[in-house]
Amino acid sequence: MRPPRRPLASLPLLALALALACGDDGTQGSATTGATADETSAAGSSGGATSTATTGSASDTSSSDASASASASASGSTGSSGGETTGSPACGDGVTPGPTIVQTSGGALEGELLASGVVAFRGIAYAEPPTGDRRLRPPEPRACAPGVTPAIEFGSACVQLEKDLLGNLVGVVGDEDCLTLNVWTPSTGAGDRPVLVFIHGGGNAVGASSYEIYDGARLAEDQDVVVVTLNYRLGALGWLTHPQLAEESADGVSGNYGLLDQIAALAWVQGNIAGFGGDPKTVTVFGQSAGAVNTCALVGAPPAAGLFQRAIVQSGACTQPTLARLTSTMSDPLIQNLGCAGDPDVPACLRGLAADAIIKTAPDGYPNVAGLEPSWGPHVDGVVLPDTTLASMEAGEHNAVPLMIGATSAETGKSVPPLTEAQYMALVSATFGPYAAMVLAAYPVADYGGDATMTYIALSSDVKFVCQARRSARAAVAKAAAPVFRYHFTYDGYTTLPNDTPLAFHGLDLIYIFRNWEAVLDGNFEYQPNADDLAMAALMGGAWARFAADGDPAGPGLTWAAFDAAKDNAAILDAPPSAVDGVRTDQCDFWDMLLP
Repeated sequence: MRPPRRPLASLPLLALALALACGDDGTQGSATTGATADETSAAGSSGGATSTATTGSASDTSSSDASASASASASGSTGSSGGETTGSPACGDGVTPGPTIVQTSGGALEGELLASGVVAFRGIAYAEPPTGDRRLRPPEPRACAPGVTPAIEFGSACVQLEKDLLGNLVGVVGDEDCLTLNVWTPSTGAGDRPVLVFIHGGGNAVGASSYEIYDGARLAEDQDVVVVTLNYRLGALGWLTHPQLAEESADGVSGNYGLLDQIAALAWVQGNIAGFGGDPKTVTVFGQSAGAVNTCALVGAPPAAGLFQRAIVQSGACTQPTLARLTSTMSDPLIQNLGCAGDPDVPACLRGLAADAIIKTAPDGYPNVAGLEPSWGPHVDGVVLPDTTLASMEAGEHNAVPLMIGATSAETGKSVPPLTEAQYMALVSATFGPYAAMVLAAYPVADYGGDATMTYIALSSDVKFVCQARRSARAAVAKAAAPVFRYHFTYDGYTTLPNDTPLAFHGLDLIYIFRNWEAVLDGNFEYQPNADDLAMAALMGGAWARFAADGDPAGPGLTWAAFDAAKDNAAILDAPPSAVDGVRTDQCDFWDMLLP
């Protein structure tokens, strides 16, 4: 079965297809606000950022409740229906496991044997549907289903906006009943394969684990690993906060439901992945863009402790906004615009609205890779996230696991529209206000061949991604609890149309990890990888699998030393790869000086 593509126009370039598939605001924003590229010209290929809306979720249970739910899920509890709490759920009695049938805490599942020999299980429910009274609450473990449940079709995407290439609203897609995950394994039954759990990007407002680019079959086959992808609640339905929602929680917090969904999925992996040939003691969580932001949030989240043994942060930051900032910039305006602000029972008002109405209301947080505006996502609530992960790492209070972290060299290359020098200067002035002169001095157009567009690509890539990787790596080694491996992805050897400038843009690395060439182009075209593409796929897939297996990505043809803050060293992922001391050092020193 071929997984669904994200709806796209016919795109003749690898670059454009990837920019759409991964076009999200991969960080939680910097300390600066103001104009984005979309405010100076037409939206880029990421779809642009136009405000419409989503409503949030709020918690009726505490982080400790979430931990208990995770433990129940891992041990095979039947969730809200009560019942068996051992690893052998009663609802699986009478079902014989086989090559495509696996017993889980939610009942027996039947997957699909692919031509490659990999077995695919799609649309596995890991939590109860967060609908009705469960909306705006932490996830509940899935009740156990009797008999054998087919796991052939992907589950629905979570509710989200759909926009066209110009940023115009097309409609709302997805369903609130969306908390599913997918597993690809070389073979079921007892095994000790490393497990790679992927968290998709999309600015925490769009995206789905069913996108063709994330299909795990080839990665599982090539590297003899078990691959898991998952859905989590998006936009306001995954992240909204409000004091009355916090009052429903024993710990007095609200929001972070998308993060709690991910924790519940990881708990499901711990309790069930052995039946799929995976080793629950060798689980790597990895994410790209907003998925990387979430991955690093998991590193800082006490309820996630012990649920994974390694983490890979691809093009994302380890800082999160405060509860007050997310509430004032996202939650409060949304609740006001929904007409619930004056209601004596705000949670009931929010739960009584149609999901579509919530999603269409401003602010929706629709992602833009080059934008610096506030967005939905993990936030410091004092419980699920006691502090920013950056601060927790510096204090040695995080979930200390081997960490791999990096960025691509031209992250925003497909989201910045053409700029004249005057437009570039105006954009910087609007965005950075009193610091604009300093920023312009640090990024003079002359340093980038007189090309204002490339100058802003470098600036926005550095502040949002490249320099965030250095900050995170330095914080992670501050207490030297576990090794850190930094990388800088510079590969741009893919085939393009004439007159198109190849760039190592946001999300390009995913093609070489998952090796899903079919996802690159739509319509009647299919991208044909060249020799360097194939070399990069072997390099990336091998490094990710080795790191998952033993916490060290180095291997034949790839020298990759652990990060040393004094050297500022990194692996350069290119064809061929290399090693370097210092990546954009002067620029990152500048941002460290300017930003808190």
